[in-house]
Amino acid sequence: MNTYSVNKRLASDNAGDRKGDDAEEQSGRWLISYADLVTTLMVLFLALYALQLAKNRELEIKMLERREVKAVTGTGSANAPVVAPGAPDAARTQLLSLLAPLQDKRQITISNVAQGVEIAINAKILFNSGDARLLPESFGVLNQVAEVLRDHSKNNILVEGHTDSVPISTAKYESNWELSSARAGVVVRFFADKGIEAHRMAAIGRADNFPLIIGDAAAARAANRRVTILVEY
Repeated sequence: MNTYSVNKRLASDNAGDRKGDDAEEQSGRWLISYADLVTTLMVLFLALYALQLAKNRELEIKMLERREVKAVTGTGSANAPVVAPGAPDAARTQLLSLLAPLQDKRQITISNVAQGVEIAINAKILFNSGDARLLPESFGVLNQVAEVLRDHSKNNILVEGHTDSVPISTAKYESNWELSSARAGVVVRFFADKGIEAHRMAAIGRADNFPLIIGDAAAARAANRRVTILVEY
């Protein structure tokens, strides 16, 4: 084989190697694009997760502040509503006075908290165990509360459902989250049917995360099963 043939063969081999390298490089480029996409999505999800954590933390802080005010002022422990220091305005005072007869009958409890007036109704008055359908005997007290909130308040109303710490898992309610949310929603719908403007109200399920009494005793669980109605001021 002469020198020309050898050189020609070597050139052909080098060209083939370059073509192979180019093909391999092109076939691997999609991996780089895919990795960039995955990285971008991961950053997006992490950012959304961080925002949700911040919102949840802000909500927890507000709830803790409400409970600290109760602990300091002793509200909610006596039959008559206790007015916290700071002279609440006339509308708040009027609402407390109008609701006081229901508290005297032990149908509700009233707390004057930093965010407004909180009305608590024991769940046994409203629902059967593990259910979110209002009992007929609950209509009387709910009617009276609705009349007061409709005729003597124009403020926003936050209805919260609370359960005890005993887990629940039924065909209708997979956990206490679903049960507490359903109970809050039923009360909101009742108030709307009685003429309270829907845009003023919101329903939230708290499950067993904000107990009134810590412990697994029957009395503690009974006290923790409740619906609270916060009239914001």
